[in-house]
Formats: sequence, structure tokens, C-alpha cells
Amino acid sequence: MSMEGLLFQPITIRNLKIRNRVGMAPMHTKYASESGEVTDKLIEYFVERARGGVGLIVVENTCVDWKLGKGDGNPVTIHDDRFRPRLNALVKAVHRYGAKIIPELHHVGRQTYRSNLEGRTPVSASAVQSEVGGDMPREITEREIVATIQDFRDAARRSKEVGFDGVELHGAHGYLFNSFISPRTNKRTDAWGGPFENRCRFAVDVVRAVRDEVGPDFPIFFRMSAAESTPGGLKLEEGVRYARVLEQAGVDCLDVSHGSYESIRHFPMQGDPLDQLVDLAYAVKQAVTVPVIAVGSLGIDPQVAERVIAEGKADMVHFGRELLAEPHLVNKIRSGKLAEARTCIRCNECTGSIDKGHFLACAVNPELGFEYKKALGAARGGKRVVVIGAGPAGLEYAVTAAQTGNSVTLMDKRNHIGGLASVCSMSEYKNREICRLIQYYDTLIRKYGVDLQLGVEATADLAMSYSPDKVVLALGSTPASLPITGGERARVAIDSLMDGGAGLGSSVCIIGGSGVGLDVAIFLSRKGKRTSILEMGDIAGRELSGHLRWHLLEMAAECGVEILTGHTVREITESAVLAEHRGQRVTVPCDDVLSAVGFQRLDTSAFEESLAACGVETEVLGEMVGAGHFMDAIQAGFWQAVEA
Repeated sequence: MSMEGLLFQPITIRNLKIRNRVGMAPMHTKYASESGEVTDKLIEYFVERARGGVGLIVVENTCVDWKLGKGDGNPVTIHDDRFRPRLNALVKAVHRYGAKIIPELHHVGRQTYRSNLEGRTPVSASAVQSEVGGDMPREITEREIVATIQDFRDAARRSKEVGFDGVELHGAHGYLFNSFISPRTNKRTDAWGGPFENRCRFAVDVVRAVRDEVGPDFPIFFRMSAAESTPGGLKLEEGVRYARVLEQAGVDCLDVSHGSYESIRHFPMQGDPLDQLVDLAYAVKQAVTVPVIAVGSLGIDPQVAERVIAEGKADMVHFGRELLAEPHLVNKIRSGKLAEARTCIRCNECTGSIDKGHFLACAVNPELGFEYKKALGAARGGKRVVVIGAGPAGLEYAVTAAQTGNSVTLMDKRNHIGGLASVCSMSEYKNREICRLIQYYDTLIRKYGVDLQLGVEATADLAMSYSPDKVVLALGSTPASLPITGGERARVAIDSLMDGGAGLGSSVCIIGGSGVGLDVAIFLSRKGKRTSILEMGDIAGRELSGHLRWHLLEMAAECGVEILTGHTVREITESAVLAEHRGQRVTVPCDDVLSAVGFQRLDTSAFEESLAACGVETEVLGEMVGAGHFMDAIQAGFWQAVEA
């Protein structure tokens, strides 16, 4: 059933008519060149989302000052006229598909390192260092403030010259604008600090300069953090006052976000409400007359996004991570094919990839950043393929191979698809996201005619009975053993997710602070167990993206989970775990011990030899050695399928 609700009504901002109420939020990709120039990779990334139906695209943090305003990596830049040709190429490419596009004009302020600025010291309203990243900044001088206002003015001129449909000023998330309005970071005693009016001055002067430059008909958007949720930071009451000031200065639309890098829940994560940031937009909406945009995880359930518009809490919604996972999400919502949309699982591997210095990537969408390859169109079909193992890797391989014209049989010894993904979906906080992902694969299995055989113990003879041209082994991994005295006493931790912790005593010690260990600890704690984690490293959840790790650690603390890092387990007895910490012997009493020390790849050599003896081509999927690493599994499944 198609959806033709309020989300798909056009909206006019200033004189800009946008075809629907869904925008693409700006997200740093590192797809630009090292000099900040637009690349074909970046163009095709945006084109795919325009083709997918979004009404408005906001280009990621577009630098106005390459010397002092550049963030991590290689952001898009507009600081010089020489970048206009490729910016114009981007605009024209997006316009072909009916979407509007604006740049997010950006100055990083204090939230960067000297290494990103060729050794220069970052600048901020005041010399207040971020607690979570960035070198100590210096206070920006008044002369530099005036020059920066001119930088924004020049960037707005270039934006109009190359054909952008407006501009957005990035005043959120702790960057330069935000450092002025926030009492946490603005300690100045001159005309740019102190009273609220002075803290507004930088933003007001930039808006007025931009308006003077671009004229009365060119829309100006402003992205703001309505509240910071940090000690001494901007509170919602002042955020709403700030919104009124911005409207009076000439802003045509307020894109309402939340927080800075130091804020709790800067990104809504697995288990969080989908609309948890909407009330910020609504507070602003009630105070201004210009259109307001709401953000969060609103694209995961379009009914939530529709309700935001219907209840008058915002005039538009931005989808962010959801469009990384599924570029055609808007069209699939509209046509009633949401079940065919890859779902964002809110694991934040996207931001995690950026934090690692890599290109933007997505755990569930292997084509993100590689849209230019047109991989599915180039794939060859016509083979008879048997895939053994219906975990994420096998599922991705099977549906991709079927989609490209192969005849596919998928078999698994379990009576359900998903493999270990189904197990981790037992955790309440991630149940919605992971179950949606499994349902997506179930939908595509049926759509593309994959022959699904469940509850089947695969053998070489069984595989050969299908007369395959190729057999693909996607058997996944198995829990690693504990090579310590008493290791046989430890149960496998993930089994406790499947059986609900049946048979466990009132106190449980989990060896291994992996994501699985944290999941199980939270799960059991919520069932009333006293739970401890022993982790030999200095941090739990190290393999997870930063935001997901912080999210899990916060939940674990709320549940009363005891996490003991730097503890090396030496022995398991009938009533305790014996460990060593900084040379000291530690005894952790417990009724039961669970092992979450990781996974090892299954040995498929015998299976491969049997198939080779039958003369059939055999392929093993990837190098998956862990549980819950969706990105590795799905990447392997997709790319090995299209390149087969």
C-alpha cells in the first residue's frame, strides 16, 4: 500500500519549493579530494539519494576557511573560487532528479586537532578545550572574527553562483557558532561574550552579512543545537530565545539538532526512542514563524516521521543514517515497499568509520560510497548457486546473487534465518533494529525467488544434489574456548540470550568485555542477576563504534553491571573466578561463569575438500571471525556475489 501523507506534500521555504517534507541531513563522508574538491564518488553518492526521492539534500560540512576552519579528514570546501566548477557539477547532477541541494557552510572551531590545520592552533570563542577530542584552542581575535564573517559571506556568494538552492549555516554540535552562544565555551568579556545578546552577536552578524550578499530571495537555513545537555552548556530556554533572534536576523528555516561532541545521547542509538529529539524542534517551532526541521531516527519508522508533521511539531524531517543504509528509502516509503528497504540498525559504524580515519561506511549497505561502480548492473548471472549458512553474510550473498540473475538455494541447519544476528536480537535494546534487518532479508528472499531450505544439515552430497555451478560456504564462526584451568566450567555467553539465562544462579561473572559480553551482562542484569565483567584490556567494547560503546557502557552502569578492566583471568573454580590485576590476585565470587572471549572461524577445509572432489567451484565467504560484525559479513556477501 502506497503512502501519500503529509511527508509527501511540497513545502516552500522563502521562494524555494521542495517536492516533499523529507531532507537528507548533512553527514561527513570524506569522499571529497584531499584538497576538499568535489569528486565523482561524492557526486554519485548524492545523486543516488536524489534519485531515491528526498526533497532536499544538505551537503556535509562545507569548509569556509581551510586554514583554521577545516575539520577532520577531507571535508568539502568552498573557501576559494577555484572549487566552483566541481560544486556546480554536483548541483546539476542532483537537480536532474528533482531534489534541491544546499551546502552546510562550516567552521570547525575548537573541535579539531592541530594536525588537521597544518600545525595551527584551533580557534574558539574562548580557550576552552573539548573533553572528548580536539587540541586546546586559543581565543579567536576580533580581527579574525571579522575575517570569518567575510569568509561566510564569500562562501554564500559562491554557493549562489554555482547554482545551490540556498545555504545552511552550521551553528550546531559545538563548532564555531555554537562556541559563541554556549555559556560553557564562551567566557569572553568583550562585545562577543557575556550577556546572551553578546553571545548571539557572531551568528547574527554572519546571517546579516550573508543576507546582504545573496539578496532577499535566496533561502538561509541555520542548523542549531537547541540544547547541549552538558554542565554549564546551552539550556533549551536560551536555545529557544536564540531561535527567535536568528529568525529576526533573517534566517528562513531552523534545522534543530542537539548537543555537542561532549553531550550525552548526541546520536539516538539502538533502543532509544525514534523521536527523542523531536521535542527540541517542537519547542523552537512554538517560538518562531519560519519553518522548522526535526532530526533523529525518524526514517526508521515513517509513521513516526508522519506524526511529527501531522502534530505540527516540525515542518520537515531530516533522515540521516537511514539514507546511508537505504538511499531509496523515500521512494520505498511512498510506494508502500518499506519492507524492501535496508534498515539502519543504529550501530553507528558510519561515524565509527570516520573516527578511524576511513571513508564513511555503513554496516548494512556495502554500496555506500561505491555508487559510482554500478556494481549490480555489471554483475553476471546465469549460474546455479548453493549457499550454505543463512547468517548475514550468506543472506547478503544469496539475495545479491539472485538479484543479478542467478538461481540460488540457501540452506541452514537452524529453522530460522539470521544466524547469530537472530541471537543478538534477543537483547531488548536492539530487538527492533536487528529484527527489522532480518525481516528485510526475508522479504528479498521471497521477492527474488531464493529457494530457502531451513532445518537442513548441509553435506557435500546434499549440495551436489542441486547440480550447482558453485557452492558458497557462509558457515560463520563458533565461540572460542577458554584455555585456562577450569575453562570447561564456563558456559557460552550468547547461549544465555537464547534461553533467557535459564539455570543461572543469582550472581554471574562474564569473562570478556566484548560487545557480546556487554549485551549479555545488560540482559541478565535486567533479569535480576548480579553481573560482573572481567576484561583483560583497558576498555570494554573496544571493537564497537565509539558511540555504540558509550551507549552500552552507559546502559551497563544504569543496570549495575560491574566492569573490571585490566583483569587477566587465571582460573575458574566452582564458586569464583580468579584473576590478576596489576600484579595482584583478585577473587570474584559468583554462582556461574559465562565466556564472551570472542569467536573463531569454523574449519571448512573438510567440506571444501569434499566439494573439490566433486569437481564443483567452491567459495568461502570473507574472514569473519567475530559475532555481531555485520559490516564485515555483509560486505563480504555483497562484493563476492557481484564479483563472482
